[in-house]
Amino acid sequence: MTTITREQLIEKLQNRIAVTANYPGVEEAQLDAAIFKIALASLEADKQELKIAELINKFYERYPLASFNKDTDRAEALGYFLAGAELQCFGEFIKYEELFGDE
Repeated sequence: MTTITREQLIEKLQNRIAVTANYPGVEEAQLDAAIFKIALASLEADKQELKIAELINKFYERYPLASFNKDTDRAEALGYFLAGAELQCFGEFIKYEELFGDE
């Protein structure tokens, strides 16, 4: 089976959208164009990202400082909270070593 890259798929969708423009009166072509445009928009959309400042604010809304006896307890809880956010956002933990290389 041939592997199609993201860029190749985007190019193919753009070509198909252009072809469907030649058939303005054909309902099926217009339906295909709508499907292709949705697929193209999802491929071109920005990737999800974590907004760390917002997450930390949310953490302190849920767990005020007074709820922790020690700073180490608070730091550990914040770490678990952020790890949970990674899982919810990306479906897996971020592989930081891949992002930053050998540090």
